[in-house]
Amino acid sequence: METKSSHHNSAAILNTHSRHRTGNPLHPGLGSFNTEASHSTAPTWDLNQIIDRIDVGIVVLDVLESVIEYQNPLYFELIGEVDTSGDFEKIYSLFFDQKEVLAKRGVPDTISGMVKHNDKVLGYSIYHIAERYCAIFIRDITERMRLEAIAQAANSIDNLGFIFSGIRHEVGNPLNSLKMTLSVLRQNLNRFSQQTVEEYVDRSLADIGRVEYLLKSLKNFSMFEVVNVTDIIIQEYLKTFQSLAEVDLRNRGILFTLDISASLRKVQIDPRAMNQVLLNIISNAADALEKASAPKIHLTGSIRDNILWITVKDNGCGISPEQKKRLFQPFNSSKPSGNGLGLVITQKLLARMDSSIDIESTVGEGTCVTIGLPVSQEDNL
Repeated sequence: METKSSHHNSAAILNTHSRHRTGNPLHPGLGSFNTEASHSTAPTWDLNQIIDRIDVGIVVLDVLESVIEYQNPLYFELIGEVDTSGDFEKIYSLFFDQKEVLAKRGVPDTISGMVKHNDKVLGYSIYHIAERYCAIFIRDITERMRLEAIAQAANSIDNLGFIFSGIRHEVGNPLNSLKMTLSVLRQNLNRFSQQTVEEYVDRSLADIGRVEYLLKSLKNFSMFEVVNVTDIIIQEYLKTFQSLAEVDLRNRGILFTLDISASLRKVQIDPRAMNQVLLNIISNAADALEKASAPKIHLTGSIRDNILWITVKDNGCGISPEQKKRLFQPFNSSKPSGNGLGLVITQKLLARMDSSIDIESTVGEGTCVTIGLPVSQEDNL
């Protein structure tokens, strides 16, 4: 493929406005800047000097003509091989990597992401400029990703400590209670009345139920190790979820409202995993509303920066700053019957779907949970 990699060709694309603009003998099409108004002898400088020295690789593509219009020096260092760095199709497929995008040969709005290339991890942002061009800004984020992986591993080790301690506590307590109950029952079996024996048996069954509940929660923690992400029409999905959840909430005296725009797009989620996520969040909100005079949960959806943001807001008791610090620690719960795995599972499932969660809360006013979901690539074309 043809490569037109001159600074002159980039002038029309990377146009910059200034109060003082003069011709540049080296790059007449681009122009230069000076400070002649305040310092008549000051040296001139041009945009190319900045672009050539910036720590970001830049390549500009003419999507309509399938040619590379511009590359700055760092771009060649990051991409490496000449047969790749100068080949439009290879560069386009490297950063878009979607057959449907290549087939339609469209110019995206703004896309950000990362890609593994050779021995590097490259972070990139793609910007739509003019009608037919897109500029790709590229950074080497290999070291940053390595440090993040180390931090994540350290955090996982810390969480393992919470997990083992939590399991020991959650299993140990009912087992000790069960052992004591059965020991008393055995020693007094011939003297206890039928009613008393049944009471001791019921206590034992309740302790066994606590262990079963823990094992069920741990099963939920591991059941979505691999999520099956697919394109989902979010309006239909949320309306179906509302119909499933509002019956139980209504029985608890809680008003559940849904406010979603008809213009919302498809999102990429695993419906089963997303059900678990929303059920965990709604359940927490309902528990926080036990003492509210007019309990309500409001779910909204909106698009911003190619992300679908879902918010779940309640007017419950709220979360203290100290509790908030430990929200995503395993087996950390302020509820007497809770095991502290709900939000851990929620965060894990969302991470599996390249999604995020953020929680803001004020004691006495309520809590707002915000989930960011990736919009389907179909809607980015």
